[in-house]
Amino acid sequence: MKLLLGQKLVAQKEYSKALKVFLNLKESNFINDEILFYLGLIYFELNNFDKSAYYYNKFLEKKPNSVKALYNIAFLKQSMGEIQAAKIIYNKLIEQDKNKVRPYYGLFTLNSNNLNDKEFNNIFKLKNNFEHSIFENGIINYLLSKKEKKNKRISKELEYLKESHNLIYNSKKVYNDSSQFYYNQIINKFYDKVKFLNSKKISIGDKFFPIYIIGLPRSGSTLIEAILSSSDEKNINSLGECHVVNTSILEQIGPKIYKDDFDFNNFNFEINLNILSKSILDKYKNFNNGNKLNNKVFIDKSLENFFNIDVILKIYPNAKFLHTFRNSLDSIISIYQSMLPELSWAHSIENITQYVNNYINVVNYYKNKYPDAIMDINLEKFTLNSEKISKEIYQFCGLNWNKEALNFYKRKNLKVKTLSFNQVRKKVSKYNEKKYSPYFHLLEKYKMKFNWLNI
Repeated sequence: MKLLLGQKLVAQKEYSKALKVFLNLKESNFINDEILFYLGLIYFELNNFDKSAYYYNKFLEKKPNSVKALYNIAFLKQSMGEIQAAKIIYNKLIEQDKNKVRPYYGLFTLNSNNLNDKEFNNIFKLKNNFEHSIFENGIINYLLSKKEKKNKRISKELEYLKESHNLIYNSKKVYNDSSQFYYNQIINKFYDKVKFLNSKKISIGDKFFPIYIIGLPRSGSTLIEAILSSSDEKNINSLGECHVVNTSILEQIGPKIYKDDFDFNNFNFEINLNILSKSILDKYKNFNNGNKLNNKVFIDKSLENFFNIDVILKIYPNAKFLHTFRNSLDSIISIYQSMLPELSWAHSIENITQYVNNYINVVNYYKNKYPDAIMDINLEKFTLNSEKISKEIYQFCGLNWNKEALNFYKRKNLKVKTLSFNQVRKKVSKYNEKKYSPYFHLLEKYKMKFNWLNI
């Protein structure tokens, strides 16, 4: 029963709770090799890459040909910058079974040139293989869209891309529908109407100076995170996209908004601040390798936190927010052309534009309310003058700038789990202003609805 509970918690992304369950199972000598696999998975999600590798390797000692473990450890190597090691594992998986699609996707994420006509022909044959899951069929169509993009067949590319997004959304339809409900009907309408219970001053929050990187995906947020975490000041830890604040908020309001008899008209967005503060601190501890946040500065790159600025400042009054952004049209197309399965709103142009509209309104509201707590970072301008703007970022965050911060791409301990892992292992390059213009026609039907869509 405890094994099933742990698996359920992992599926719900309750990694802190799941970790306790699986560690208890391990310590009780419960005999099941899956415990080792799940500990590898959980520690990866909690950013403890060393322990993740340890448990995955222990699992592979018992099951050396496990596809799921080999794929996960390849992605772990990829996130740690061990590109060649990851490539070897992905190729090994294809040699074991050329009908498994995920290793092809892994090779593609390492370098789009890793897939040649032979591999793409294999992928095309998989399209009509009904043994694959809905999600895997989504990956197949996504990869085929990239072949068409490479060959400049935009119409065919978009056809595959649309099918890919539909499949990926429907692979977790219940979760994605509930997520869309939260973003469109709850947080978007109540972000400025939160009622705080037990809102007396949370004294422990005064001790910290957290940095929150907020905005849209594909906006340069990983680049800024890498530059900040390369500070010569000791122990500035980036917790990555941990989603701690959002998860803690949903622990309180989720049971209300997801009830069958939920009454929107009588809903009050109420948060018990003491409970929320404890929940957030406990989760941050787990994302900090189980250690207390002894260092006063840490980075949280959960981009959706632009919705949660009021909540965060109630707990951490010294918090700073770095808002990374680029041309909105480029953002929409870039997101649509990316594989972002965890984001319910990222699978159609309509949903993306609606989310972007909500984001623009919310960010502008908070920039007016807290002008001293939020700094705008324009990706285009940053790529043209990275030294000057990086100095301004450091000053805004109260950190001492050193030129080595711009050598972030040389770091051997740089760990990146996002799609930008390749870009941040290179020097800052000039922004390509025309990269997405061939796709702007996709936005024509929305320009009357959103005045910021200047096509």
